[in-house]
Amino acid sequence: MSNIHSSKRTRLTISLGNNILAMVDKTIDGVNVRNRSHAIETLLASALDIVSIKTAIILAGGKEITKKIPAIESALDLLKKSGIFDVKIAVGFLGDKIKENLGNGEKFGVNIEYIEGGQGTGGALLLLKNQIKSKFLVFNLREPIKCDLQNLIKFHNEHKPYATIATKSLKENWGIYVLDPKVFTFIPKGFSMLEDEVFDKLIQEEGLLSYPILTSSE
Repeated sequence: MSNIHSSKRTRLTISLGNNILAMVDKTIDGVNVRNRSHAIETLLASALDIVSIKTAIILAGGKEITKKIPAIESALDLLKKSGIFDVKIAVGFLGDKIKENLGNGEKFGVNIEYIEGGQGTGGALLLLKNQIKSKFLVFNLREPIKCDLQNLIKFHNEHKPYATIATKSLKENWGIYVLDPKVFTFIPKGFSMLEDEVFDKLIQEEGLLSYPILTSSE
């Protein structure tokens, strides 16, 4: 998968018109776009439609979460292979068991940050509203699944919904989600379930698409 945040860099010397450079500088906010070099890289990636998702969130709550650890480990492996290393895991009941098994992510080749709090899958996601300003992935798994993340993200970018669900079961809506930050505006305060009332709102807005996938056993 193409990833503009690869550690490999080539130094270039280029000349730009002052008017263009002024427009580039206007995109620098010090947070999402850090400096002029980052601004040029981000604008080029957008123009070339290069996948630039950097962050994935894994929902790891529930009483039977320890049974889902193999699915979470497979998700971490998939993310590493796809060049996505920033992983946030939302834990609740039995969260310590998850932390004991996964640690800081070093053994999986990713960086794991644990998120605690929030009510329901929607509430857990809402905690990250101020941290995430670009498209991101959410893993809400029951078992390991097969998915080409590059094709999934490309599909999402081409159709531009608020959310794309890569799922085997349209009735239950578990799987891998590509979400636009605008989804946060559909999550109410307090208890909410992303896969129920939040997705229902997105359907009403014609802002949700499905992308069929298989489980790892198929």
